[in-house]
Amino acid sequence: MIPFRPNTGTREIVFVRHAESQANADGIWNGQTDGPLSSAGEASLAALSDRLSDWEFSKVVSSPLDRTRRTAGAFADDIELDPEFLELDMGEWEGRRFEEIQSEDGEQLRRAVDDPSIPLGRTGESLDQLARRALRAVDRLFHSLDDGEVAAVVTHGGLLQSVLHRHMAGHGTRAHAFTQNTAITRIKWQFGRPRLATFNDVSHLGPRSKLMQAHLDSGDQVFTFIRHGQTNANVEGRWQGQGDWDLNEVGQEQAKQLGDWYGTWDHVYASPLKRASSTAAKVAANGFETLAGLKELNMGAWEGLTTPEIQKGWPDVMETIFRDGVDLRRGVTGESWGELASRFANTVDSLPIVTGEPVVVVSHGGAIRAYVSSLTKTSDTHAESLFTPVNTSVSHVALTERGPEILDYSVAPHVETLQ
Repeated sequence: MIPFRPNTGTREIVFVRHAESQANADGIWNGQTDGPLSSAGEASLAALSDRLSDWEFSKVVSSPLDRTRRTAGAFADDIELDPEFLELDMGEWEGRRFEEIQSEDGEQLRRAVDDPSIPLGRTGESLDQLARRALRAVDRLFHSLDDGEVAAVVTHGGLLQSVLHRHMAGHGTRAHAFTQNTAITRIKWQFGRPRLATFNDVSHLGPRSKLMQAHLDSGDQVFTFIRHGQTNANVEGRWQGQGDWDLNEVGQEQAKQLGDWYGTWDHVYASPLKRASSTAAKVAANGFETLAGLKELNMGAWEGLTTPEIQKGWPDVMETIFRDGVDLRRGVTGESWGELASRFANTVDSLPIVTGEPVVVVSHGGAIRAYVSSLTKTSDTHAESLFTPVNTSVSHVALTERGPEILDYSVAPHVETLQ
């Protein structure tokens, strides 16, 4: 599913949050105060190094603080320091525990959170100031890259929150989890804008993250959304929609690697289309149930066609949807993006409640992207702020007391060696 825009190539920034600091372990807000990694943080660097050392970066940029420089040094020798990627300045709250701040200065804390123009800790930065600094740095770095280049940025959780806000803003509360230590978050520049490709990927530390396990332990229902493996239509750039393509040879290997990495589970649901069902078979311990509501977007007359073919046959409709942002039904007789999002969400909401282990849903790139986007405040008529999850990638959503929380998005370490 490719938005109809001229494609001049992609550029990418791979964000890495620093390894756990001693302040993180002690529950202290360090902000721009320097300090060492914890023993657990030091131990996690080996796994990060194994994951990233072979990745090809045109440059590696780091916040100047020791915890970020130490993390960057785990996978790079030539590191450029940039103070624009520093953590939020917490003012008078630097070096204090959250519980202490909440107890002694709770009203000021609430005001600073509710009104992003108010400085934190009275003398620090406001959330608005952090957002302007973070996005200025990100956009400047993107524009310094040539098409096809990839940069790595080692930075902090608070700054990443500002970066992520334009992709997953939330409805009055954060829609996504706080970025974990050593997590990889990838943003691609495509069609003239940044698009979130991967969020909160700590798969180098194991297939079941501490964050996911914490939600399961607390009794929250957790959904695992898996996109099917590769098909020939994917390779040929065809808009599959509800056309019933099966996995090709690469897709079969992707699905096998997925099962080897992620394991098998008792509660598995899948789209009845062959490519999803064939993938689901690799992660289902005792079979799976197919549900029509988990199908991909119905493309109507566009099913099986390439973008140039659709552009030639329906130029006015394509312009209205992808230039003007009007959410028309695809291929005249298909579904709109909003209809897909509603259908998929209603199907997920109807699934039985399970605690203690995830409910696995195997579906399609457009359907998963539409669902995840629906949990945020984005006004995209086709979720353009998100990149379509890659084949056999895993995304997790927890249902909490505050509402759905996106734990991660498009995590797929098992296919990195296949690319």
